Amino acid sequence: MDRDDAKALMTRAYAARAAGDREALSELWADGAEFRIAGDASLHDRVLLSGGHPMQAIGELIDRFTLSEIELVDLVVDGSAIVAHWRLRAAAPGKAAVPTELLDLVRVDDDGRIRSLVQFADTALIRHLAG
Repeated sequence: MDRDDAKALMTRAYAARAAGDREALSELWADGAEFRIAGDASLHDRVLLSGGHPMQAIGELIDRFTLSEIELVDLVVDGSAIVAHWRLRAAAPGKAAVPTELLDLVRVDDDGRIRSLVQFADTALIRHLAG
């Protein structure tokens, strides 16, 4: 995957996530794909950090948190690996939007679909917003 293809994939994914477009997001995943937010899931009992199919956890995240003002800060591509650094604002019902950053470590298959995504996020902020 070249840099332009990787940027298009990641930008499409975040646009769909911000719009809450589950159908568009589900099309981006390869069969048997994995998604997780890095961190100790036992400390986040109110938020699903991973699940069976990626859309299980992502669907819950869409229901619980809104993302806005999404900016791609940096993108590194090495073969089938993508590292994407993002700045954005996150909010939850009854909580004001706050700035945060995310780092995604992504592996894609030969068809350009996401095989795995490990997201590094401010888990303390997730817990606060979910509270």
